[in-house]
Amino acid sequence: MSVGVAAAVPSAGAWRARVRRGRRTHHERSLGDALTDLYMLLWMAVVYGGALVASIHRHLQEPSRFLGATAERYWIGVAVLLAAAGLAWRGLRAVGPLLATAAEQAWGVSTPIDRRAWLLPRFTWIALASGLATALLAFAVAVLGLHSPTLGWVALGGGVWGVTGVAASVVAQGVGERRGWPRLPGAVLLGLGGLTAAVVVTSHYTGGELPRPMLPPGRALLGVGIVAAVASVVLAFRALPQLDLVSLGSGAQLAAAAATATIGMDPSVLSGVLEVRRWRRVGKVRSRPFRSIFPGRISVLLQAELRRQVRRPGALGAWAALGLVQYAVAIVAPAAAGVVHVVIAYLATNRLTGGLRTLSRSPGLRRALGGDESRVRLTHLVVPTLGLAAWWVMTWPAAGAHVPFADLLMTLCVVAAAYRAATKPPMSYGGAVMETPLGLFPIELVVQLARGPDLLAVAILIHAVAIH
Repeated sequence: MSVGVAAAVPSAGAWRARVRRGRRTHHERSLGDALTDLYMLLWMAVVYGGALVASIHRHLQEPSRFLGATAERYWIGVAVLLAAAGLAWRGLRAVGPLLATAAEQAWGVSTPIDRRAWLLPRFTWIALASGLATALLAFAVAVLGLHSPTLGWVALGGGVWGVTGVAASVVAQGVGERRGWPRLPGAVLLGLGGLTAAVVVTSHYTGGELPRPMLPPGRALLGVGIVAAVASVVLAFRALPQLDLVSLGSGAQLAAAAATATIGMDPSVLSGVLEVRRWRRVGKVRSRPFRSIFPGRISVLLQAELRRQVRRPGALGAWAALGLVQYAVAIVAPAAAGVVHVVIAYLATNRLTGGLRTLSRSPGLRRALGGDESRVRLTHLVVPTLGLAAWWVMTWPAAGAHVPFADLLMTLCVVAAAYRAATKPPMSYGGAVMETPLGLFPIELVVQLARGPDLLAVAILIHAVAIH
């Protein structure tokens, strides 16, 4: 009888090299192609980023009767930065930031390979990339808001805080859902951003004056950031062995869905994954029977749709936050408030069409509900329509010039646009194309992508004609 010989556990470096060789057999991509793509990305970032910074700086400094007060514009910028930091934290928490592909989940996570040695190079590169990006962002903010020789210190401080954010998110990834503190930084940053914008809006409409915000000294920002970065990196180094299959795989699923939605130009792929994750996070709800207010299934469907909105507080929070965004736009750039009002109204209405999207993408659910499909879909449009009416009235003072009949037409167009976007059928990649000097133009694909935004463009056109 033969005795089996135990296989030695390969080192993390040897395993990474073997996976890399296997990946290269599936992707014929040279180093020159990768460097060319990197050069194009850096060139676009420098050119368009520089143009964006220059235009924002000119906008902030320009005293004009078409713009808000300079201090208010700066405070709105602070609110935007805080909200962006909160969204970035939530994005890092959703994706990972460390994730494992399907092959790595099957052949790496389930093996006794040293997980810290495997994940450490990946964590290092992500932290360095985040530090570089936040350093550039901090430098741009310093150029917009400071005129002092501390720009270099501010940029270094921003880079250190970027590393801190990534390392802290890795610690939160290791903790998982066992504790509630990983949700706290994102909620605090988003809350501070909303509070700052609310203070600016209140001060503007009550006639108050705000001082211009001042950035902290660059050396102080760098010193505090170094302490926070060292502590968070040490904790992240200790948390690397604790990352299991669930924490490494859930982010990979979301990243794959985002890549598929981008390549296939079908946002429903990503929104479907996000919807499933959202309802899993809700977990358990208290069941209550529906009341038959009037005969038929309409009253039951309306009650179910109302409960759906209550059980999705994120959608209601985004709906209210978009109203605050409209007031901020009216302060920063009053001349564009009317057009932006129509666009944000569409986004706010779209946040309330979750039930309509689910119904339209599930033939089995429509068969189970029975009845006329058009009537069932229109029933699910009642709550978004009422939400649009309430949002429109709430943001009425910040919408610029008004023409009552035009406002009615615009709201009808916004509701129809939200309905068309929510009931969009699955993407079809066939159809007619047109030969142009720039190449083939996919007519059918563009028509599918424009379903919903086309009526939004009609609403913007009605606004332009009505105010002129």
